[in-house]
Amino acid sequence: MQGIEKIKERIMEEASEEKNRIIERAKKEAAEILEKAKKKAAELEAIAEERANKAAAEEKRKILSMAELEEKKRYLEAKQALIEEAFAEAENKLCNLDAQNYKDLIYRMILAAAVDGNEEIIISEADKDKITPEFLSMVNEVLKKQGKAGNIRFSEEKRPIKGGFILKSAAVEINCTFDYLLKALREELETEVARILFEE
Repeated sequence: MQGIEKIKERIMEEASEEKNRIIERAKKEAAEILEKAKKKAAELEAIAEERANKAAAEEKRKILSMAELEEKKRYLEAKQALIEEAFAEAENKLCNLDAQNYKDLIYRMILAAAVDGNEEIIISEADKDKITPEFLSMVNEVLKKQGKAGNIRFSEEKRPIKGGFILKSAAVEINCTFDYLLKALREELETEVARILFEE
């Protein structure tokens, strides 16, 4: 009987040892799994944080970029308004020259613009006291000396002109209004005006 007891004991010891080995191995595997899981979680957290940081940086860049564009837009609008004001002021000064200087200017402009001296002239209502029939007679005399018809005459046609004039014949119309001339010169002068205004 003692032999059987010893076999039983031996079996029980081996079983206990095996159980302990299994538990130890399970604990070790569990610890390894837990460690891997922690590492993976840390990696995922780092990736998520990096992505979040990148997304935040991109959002910040977009916001700053939009703000810069808006600032540039406002600055350009302000510059454009100042340039517009400069040209409007130039037109205003031309329209408000004293009578003699105004007549001298118009006189030179008509002589330069007349094609054959047989045109009608359209002027603004405000200029009727400056550009008179006597004034046109003087212009026509000079045109005749230049070999032209010397027949510039007032047109019955009315147009919304602030200053300057329009010469019109059957074939051609020459716009010498200050508004038109400044618009034509604007492209050429705008860069120079901007440089003067903004020291660019």
